[in-house]
Parts: sequence; C-alpha cells; structure tokens
Amino acid sequence: DEASVRAFTQVYFAGAGLEPKVEHHTAHGRSDLEVKVNNRHWILEFKVSRDQENPDQKLEEAVEQLKLKGYGDDSSSENLIKVALVFSLEERKFIRWKEV
Repeated sequence: DEASVRAFTQVYFAGAGLEPKVEHHTAHGRSDLEVKVNNRHWILEFKVSRDQENPDQKLEEAVEQLKLKGYGDDSSSENLIKVALVFSLEERKFIRWKEV
C-alpha cells in the first residue's frame, strides 16, 4: 500500500543521512514525503497501482494532487522540485514518474 512505499522511501533517505518529513502539514493538506538535499527541496507524492489499475491514471491523480494542494508553495526554497510517482505492487518498482 501507499504507506508502505512511503515508509520504505523514508528509511532509504534517512539511511542516506537525510532528514525526510512524512505527511508534512500545510494549509491545504499533507504531502506524502518531503526532503531537502543541499539547496533542493523535494516534494514526493506517491500513488500505488494494483493489478488492473491504470498506472497512467494514477500518475495523473498524483500530478493533480500536487497542483491542487499547492504543496511547497509556501516554501522559501529556491529549488522546489515536485515529483509524482507510481509504484506497481505487481512489478514491485516505480513504473511512472513526472516532475510537476
């Protein structure tokens, strides 16, 4: 599920010596995962594709959520990077991603 994918990614970033923020609260909702790397502020929105679900549709859902919720728009970071990602449970890997 989405929480497991987010948790795994969080552990991966933490293991790399970074400080990821999970479900960072904003006025419009909660982003899945945020992490600052040097002067870049990454905001990641995860969706999970199950058996017969269309991964392209899941990617569009994540893109729309990033746009509508405005995650990171209040950030003073110069290099704000928003990425929508789709993880396939069947293939056990990220199969779609898009910078927003």
